Amino acid sequence: MRAALNLPQLAEVRRWPTLSARATAATALALFAVVFALRVSDPNVGDAEGALFIVPIGVLALRFGLRGALAGSLLALLLVLLWGRAIAGVHLLTTGYVVRGTTLFVVAILMGTFVEHRRRLEEGILRYYDASLDLLATGSVHGRLTRVNPAWERTLGHTPETMYSQRFLDFVHPEDRETTVVQMRGLAAGGEAIGFRIRFLAADGSYRWLEWSASAAGPDGVVHAVARDVTAQHEAEDQLADNARSLELMIAERTRELDEARAETLRQLAIAAEYRDDETYQHTERVGHVASRLALGLGLPAGQVTLLRQAAPLHDVGKLAIPDCILLKPARLTDQELDVMKTHAELGARLLSSGSSPVLQMAAVIAGTHHERWDGRGYPKGLTGEAIPLVGRIVAVADVFDALTHDRPYKPAWTVERAIAEIGGGAGTQFDPRVVTAFLALREELVTLGDDVAETPARGEHSVLGGLSVVQLPRRDDALLEHIDRHAPRAEVR
Repeated sequence: MRAALNLPQLAEVRRWPTLSARATAATALALFAVVFALRVSDPNVGDAEGALFIVPIGVLALRFGLRGALAGSLLALLLVLLWGRAIAGVHLLTTGYVVRGTTLFVVAILMGTFVEHRRRLEEGILRYYDASLDLLATGSVHGRLTRVNPAWERTLGHTPETMYSQRFLDFVHPEDRETTVVQMRGLAAGGEAIGFRIRFLAADGSYRWLEWSASAAGPDGVVHAVARDVTAQHEAEDQLADNARSLELMIAERTRELDEARAETLRQLAIAAEYRDDETYQHTERVGHVASRLALGLGLPAGQVTLLRQAAPLHDVGKLAIPDCILLKPARLTDQELDVMKTHAELGARLLSSGSSPVLQMAAVIAGTHHERWDGRGYPKGLTGEAIPLVGRIVAVADVFDALTHDRPYKPAWTVERAIAEIGGGAGTQFDPRVVTAFLALREELVTLGDDVAETPARGEHSVLGGLSVVQLPRRDDALLEHIDRHAPRAEVR
């Protein structure tokens, strides 16, 4: 079986010479006779023909191991004694015979021990080679296999003869041949190929995924390779990848649904804050739109613009706690009523700050700072200049513009041009000059802003205003408002 599989050269060395025990013994005896004859024919005692006894000793060691080597050394010593005493008439000193005998025995022990140790190593390698579950192979960089272990036949069904008779690429899946050629070129250049996968043809016509590690050794470019069947692993990885993609799509869908639910909740919260003093409930939407356009003009990142678009409509959520008698009063507010009205900024910030989402956190900042003034005379904290968060400064301009251009219980609507002039005059006192500059750059767009928001699609549909999604808010429903007026709690003036 091993000979048929063309196993490693180590086994071939062990089998050399490939003679039977009798033939090996006869060959060794013949060599002993030749060496003895050479020794007898030389009258010079100092000649070294006797050293040639090592040759037949080596032959016996290769075939019979240590026992054969020791037997050969004993025979060689007897021949030395016969030559010295009976034939040549040379009488060596006892020490001379001891030295020769010791030398022969030491050489025999070294040779026999080496051969037996080598034999044990070979047998261990052969057992591993035959029993290995990995697919072991030796081949050339030209694409021919010259040696395979039995695992190939167990895994793929091909006999060794079949694999030796065909090119390696003939077994590789057509789609993987280009990759294989690249790897083989790297091996031919003296490199290594580690961990590459290809599909390999099985005897039943199917393809199995094999993972390879290979390296070229020696000047003749012999390639030693180890392959492993990873078909089940590859299929499991593909299944995991498919599951991961499905999970990503599911997560994206759920995230979209959550985003829509969150946006809807924020819109309803903004409506609840504004339904009492805006006839169309679109004040919050208009403020959000203008604020986002200002943010774009100021060069804020797209993510911040999106957050601002969603957070700005909540700037007046604190009005939920303001009594109708103050919020809807058609006349000028008293100082006490004005103080109550101003509390909506801090109340809104307190309400929204408990949220953990980025939108609510930004909305809390906006609610608490959109009535601050650049000159420090605003409320609730009297912040000055850039100490006021930028989002608060942006919404301050958008809120005032919308309040000026729409009817309020205490005043009629101004024209857009008059409102623009008013905000331009407040640069450096009430408003951040940089934000006012961005606002004035929107002059033409501001004229049609009211129409843009009013013409947005019905609820649940989307359009794009300057690249931002806008959702139409519901018109006032008197029956709904009466229900809310009867049941919604109201804060009392203290």
